[in-house]
Amino acid sequence: MAAMVKSEPLDSNSDSSPDQKRKKMKMTEPNDRMQGHLHRFRFKFLDKEDRYDITCKSPCSVLQALETSSRFCKLKEKTEKQKMETRQQEKRMQRQDLVIQTMKGKKPIATHFPCHLIKNGQILTISTVFNDSEEATTETTQIYKENKQYVIFYIESEGGKNTKTKQLFKNKKLKPFSPLCIYAICGETVEMALTRDGRFHDNVFIQTFTLVESESDPPRCVEMNVLVDCLDKQTFKMILEERNATQAPTAPPQAGSNLQKEDETNSIQLPMSNTSTETSAACLTQALKHPVTVPDSAEILKILRHQFADLVKQMKKRYNKKNYSGVLSHLRGEFGKSTEGFSEVYTVKKLMELSDSVCMIDVEGVGQGTGFLLFDHYILTNAHLFIKDEISYVDRNDQILAKVTVTFNKENPNSSGVKVIEVKPEVIDFQWGFDAYNRHVDFAVLELQDVDTSTGLLCRSSPDPKTGRVCLIGHPGGGEKKMDFTTIIERERRGEAFRRETGKNDRMDMLINTSIEENREKYDMLMKPDSTEMTYDTFLFHGASGSPVFDESCQVISMHTGGFPYEHEGVKSVIEYAIPLFTILENFLIEMMNRNNVEILTKFTREALTGLHSRDLIYHFIRHLLEEWKPSFSAALTAVWETVKKNENHLKMKKHLRTWIISEKEVLEKIQKAGNEALKEFMSKNDLVKLSQTDDDDVWMSNRRLCCKYIQ
Repeated sequence: MAAMVKSEPLDSNSDSSPDQKRKKMKMTEPNDRMQGHLHRFRFKFLDKEDRYDITCKSPCSVLQALETSSRFCKLKEKTEKQKMETRQQEKRMQRQDLVIQTMKGKKPIATHFPCHLIKNGQILTISTVFNDSEEATTETTQIYKENKQYVIFYIESEGGKNTKTKQLFKNKKLKPFSPLCIYAICGETVEMALTRDGRFHDNVFIQTFTLVESESDPPRCVEMNVLVDCLDKQTFKMILEERNATQAPTAPPQAGSNLQKEDETNSIQLPMSNTSTETSAACLTQALKHPVTVPDSAEILKILRHQFADLVKQMKKRYNKKNYSGVLSHLRGEFGKSTEGFSEVYTVKKLMELSDSVCMIDVEGVGQGTGFLLFDHYILTNAHLFIKDEISYVDRNDQILAKVTVTFNKENPNSSGVKVIEVKPEVIDFQWGFDAYNRHVDFAVLELQDVDTSTGLLCRSSPDPKTGRVCLIGHPGGGEKKMDFTTIIERERRGEAFRRETGKNDRMDMLINTSIEENREKYDMLMKPDSTEMTYDTFLFHGASGSPVFDESCQVISMHTGGFPYEHEGVKSVIEYAIPLFTILENFLIEMMNRNNVEILTKFTREALTGLHSRDLIYHFIRHLLEEWKPSFSAALTAVWETVKKNENHLKMKKHLRTWIISEKEVLEKIQKAGNEALKEFMSKNDLVKLSQTDDDDVWMSNRRLCCKYIQ
C-alpha cells in the first residue's frame, strides 16, 4: 500500500533520487504578473535627483508598488538611519512617517493610496517626517478594484474657524505638507473617506467638523455625512461648527466625557406593537404622538456610555487598531464585504455554469467525495478519499485497488441527466503529507476513461486571498450538488473561532474537545503562524472533500479538504479548511517533471496558458526548470516551451523570461557549465540569451548590457 509521502528539499545531484520527488518551487511572486493591470510611474527622494521606474502589474497600494523596488527599500532604510543619527541626543526612539507627494511640496497621498489612480509616468517625491505621537498615521491597506469609481479631493492642513487650538492630524509635522490628497469610492461619505485615510486625529470625528470649499463664494459647506461623489478635484478647509444641544457626536463618547452629564431625563422611546396590520399602523401613529418612556432609561443610557470605553479598548486589541476610528473603519469594511459578496446575479450565474465541472466521486467499498475537472480529461480530488482505516487503496505502483466512478450533473432528486464515467485504474498523481515547504498536501489526479464535455477549471485558478467571501460547490453526503456561501476566517482569528463554539454546554464542549484531540495534527497545523491553509465555516461536511472553493471573481482558489466534525443533534463541525490550489498545482508540476511525463505537461501547459494566473504558473515553472537544471529536465523544458510558442502571448513571456535569465548570474553560469550542452542549445535555439566563448564574468556582464538595451 502507498504510505504517506513527506517531501524533502533536493540536495543531491542525482537525477533519480527519491528525495527529489517534491522539490520546492516558488512560482507566485506578485512582481512577475504579465497581463491585466499594467502601468508605470517614477519616484525620487526629496534630497536626491535620481529617478527610478516602478512597473505596477496588479492592483495594490502605492507603498506596495514602491516596495517592489529594492532601490526604494535600500534608500528608505538609509535615509531613516541618517535622520536617526542626527537625533542621538533624544532619549527615546521616534516613529517616522513616510510622506509620498504627487508634486514637490504639496499634495501628499496616504501610503495605501490605490496605485492605479496615479497617472502613467507621474513622478512621486519620497520623504520622511518624525511622528511624536504614539499613533500610526495610516490604516490597513484596502482591497483595490479598478472597476470602482473613485473620487480625489484635497484638504488643506491649515484649518479655518474655531480650529486654532484643535489638533487636526495625528502627526503635527504633516502640517507643512498641504493640501493633503484624499481618495474615496463613490457612494461613501466624507467621514468614511477620512477615517480610511488614517492621517486625521480623532477630534475630526468626535466633534462637529465641516469642510468648506476654499475658493467658493459664497462659502460652500460639506458635512461629514455628505456623499463624496461631487467632490472630485475640489479643495477644502476644515472648520469647527458649534454644536447645538440636540446634535450628537459622530463617534460615541468615551467614558468621563462631558456628554455623560447630559440631562438625565432623556428617555428611549419605543412604539407599541399589535398583531393586526391595520391596528399596528394605527398604534404606531398613536405611539409616535405619545411615545412610551422606558423606565430608568436615563440610568441605562448612563451605564452604556460608561461601558463604552472598555468596549472600544477590547475592540482595539481584537482588531489590532490604535484608535476608535480605526476600529470603525475595520467594522465597516467587514460589513461591506459580508453584504456585497456574491450579490450580483452575473456572479451567481457564472458559478452555476462553472458547477458543471464539479462531480461526485465514488471509491467502491472505501468512501465517497467530490472532485472537479481540472484540464483535458483529468479530475482533481483529495487523496484521503482512497484511505480507509489507515490503509491506502493506491499501491506503490500508483494502481487504484478499487473501482472508481465519477458522476456529473447530479443535481435533480430524480437523478435525470446524470452522466457516470469510470476512472482509469492508474492514478496520475497521489500526494498525501507535506511538501518541501512543509505545506500540507492531500490530492489525487485521476484520468477519466471517457472525455467529459465540461470545461476544466485550471484556467480559472488563482492565488488564494486572505480575507473575503468564498463559495463552495460539492456533494455533501453523496447527495445532490449544493452550493454554500461563506466567509474566510483569517489565521489570527482561528483560535477565537474554536473558542466561540465552546462554553454552550458541557456535552458539546466534550464533543468538540474530543474532535480536536482526534485531529490534533490538523489543529496544530492550522494554528501555526505560517499556516497556508484557508479556513471558514460551512455546512458541506462528509462527502464534500475535494470541492472547489471559488472567490468573488469566480476564480478557483483552493480545494475543500476537511474539518473537525462532531455529532450533536446531527453532524456539525467546528471549523473547516481548504488547501490553496496553487500549492497543489506547483507540487503536481514538479512530480510530472520528475517523472518526465511530457504528455501531461504539454496538456497542462496548453490549458494553463488560457488563464491569467495559471499563465504565471507556467512562467515560474520554466524558471524553476532553469534554476534547478539537470540534463533529465531537457524533455520537460522543451515540451513546455514548444507549447508556449504556439500561444498568442508567447512573445510577452519570452521577453520577461529573457530579462530574468540575463539578470541571473547563476543561471548564466549553468548554461556555460560543462555537461549542460542541451541547456545551451535550448537557449541558443530559442534566442533567450546571447552566448559566447568568453569567460563567465565577461558573458554575464555582456548579457547585463544586452539586458539594459533590451529593456530600453
